[in-house]
Amino acid sequence: MSDSVFGRYFVWDVESDFNMNKKNIMYIFNDVSFGGAGQSLLDTLGEIRSEINPVVIIRSDSLIENKFLELGIIYYKIDFSTDFVKPCDINIENKKWDIKQSYEAANKLLPIIKKEKVDLIHINSSVSYFGAIAALLSGIPYIWHIRELVKEHYGCEFLNEELKKHLFECASKLIAISDYVKKSYYEKYGLNTLRIYNGLNIKRFKAHIDPKKDFKNIFLVAGMITPEKGQWDAICATESLIKKGISDIKLIIVGDGNAGYIWAIKKYISQNKLNNNIFFIPFQKELSELHVLASYAITCSQSEALGRVTIEAMLAGNIVIGAKSGGTTEIIGENEERGFLYKLHDSKSLAQMMMKAMKCSEDRKRMILENAQIYAEKTFDSKTYCKKIVDIYDECISSFVTKDNDNYLRKLKAYYTSIKVNAKYMKSNCQTQYQKSEAAFQILIKWLKMKQKGHHLSEYFINNNIKNVTIYGMSNIGCCLYDELENSDIEIRYIIDKNPNGMENIIDMASLDNELITDVIVVTVAMGAEQIIDEIRSKGYQKVIGINEILDEFNRFM
Repeated sequence: MSDSVFGRYFVWDVESDFNMNKKNIMYIFNDVSFGGAGQSLLDTLGEIRSEINPVVIIRSDSLIENKFLELGIIYYKIDFSTDFVKPCDINIENKKWDIKQSYEAANKLLPIIKKEKVDLIHINSSVSYFGAIAALLSGIPYIWHIRELVKEHYGCEFLNEELKKHLFECASKLIAISDYVKKSYYEKYGLNTLRIYNGLNIKRFKAHIDPKKDFKNIFLVAGMITPEKGQWDAICATESLIKKGISDIKLIIVGDGNAGYIWAIKKYISQNKLNNNIFFIPFQKELSELHVLASYAITCSQSEALGRVTIEAMLAGNIVIGAKSGGTTEIIGENEERGFLYKLHDSKSLAQMMMKAMKCSEDRKRMILENAQIYAEKTFDSKTYCKKIVDIYDECISSFVTKDNDNYLRKLKAYYTSIKVNAKYMKSNCQTQYQKSEAAFQILIKWLKMKQKGHHLSEYFINNNIKNVTIYGMSNIGCCLYDELENSDIEIRYIIDKNPNGMENIIDMASLDNELITDVIVVTVAMGAEQIIDEIRSKGYQKVIGINEILDEFNRFM
């Protein structure tokens, strides 16, 4: 571990392994943990090490540095964040902060680029751009991997879209991971991208298809658990099939993700007595055993850029069923060549496809499996993929001519300088997230102390003659409060949250714009509770209290 005036960074000491005849490629890794983009980069680095010297840049709050340690790859940790937000968060202050932190992150890259003699920067995702600025400042080429569609998939936008488009245009090469992404970026930005499908380690995922395979009514849904991934489709479809008498059907949901969404899913499964048919398993590093257990795999995502879990399922010998949307359609095929498609967000359509898949003849099922596996092996082989990537590196480096960006960079620097002088209010995203986590942690510590004293939170409401409550904010703390009061004498009359995340499936959501008949509104947000309480009172609701205040009273007087 080394300290530098440019910040703290970590280097796995393998400089002696560097081959001076290889090209030095810097990779910008945007994720805090491993998703599809991260796993694709890992697979690439494992395959490509014999061809290049990789240097990886990861976020200072990243949780995945051990993966690069295991591979013996040089990596640096610096502060940077992503640049996409919900449309409601696009404002001049956030735009200035975005440029400020990106320009500063780019400046931190400059000495690393020089020290490691970087020939080219490979930006592994579309959701940050400081690597592009650093490449322009250093006078080296960069390529940009477009792996996601922030608007279609997440309902977000880039904060500084005009700047982002310009930086896209300055790239030596833009790579789209599917025809769907390629088409989307052309239609939105007029950008020409090169479509190269992601590569997978075929040997790792490919399973032998037994000609006498016994198909069971077991379905697997793997991946991040978020509203965009659409797990509700699979749950509701399975529930409808159970009601139709298919009692032996099983649905296995695997993954981590949005805490409120996961809470709502689990609550729905319990409330509707689906525990014997629908099972929830936390994130698993290895899915091979689950692929063997299941006969079918479902992908419910909206506007999936490609769909790594779908490809893995094909290789593993599962019959795939996917939402007719984005890259999922591209992989499966629109004519049931390699699986089945259902109408997005339509659980009845999914139930029909699940039934169709189960009722297929054994011969038809095996033919689909074989077609899918052959297609996946041929189309997504990591060796072929890595050869294409290395060829792109060679082409971009050998043909690179420094463009006259002096005027553009001068203007960008001047704008950054003006922001820096007048932006004392700005906070880094990492800092804000840390503060939120710390505030939530302190609330939970107070709650734990209360429980250790043998008290239940319902006592506060009973002692204050409160018979029903409205919960405002259904993040982790709000969900804990719901669970605490659910089987007590206190009625949970309403819940309020701007992003319900499926909670509307288990309880009626309310709005402060409607007249609420409630004894008290409990605000459960970790930061900014006072401001929210003032806003609620301005709408005429005077009986409002924060969860922090309730816990403080418990620990003072009980």
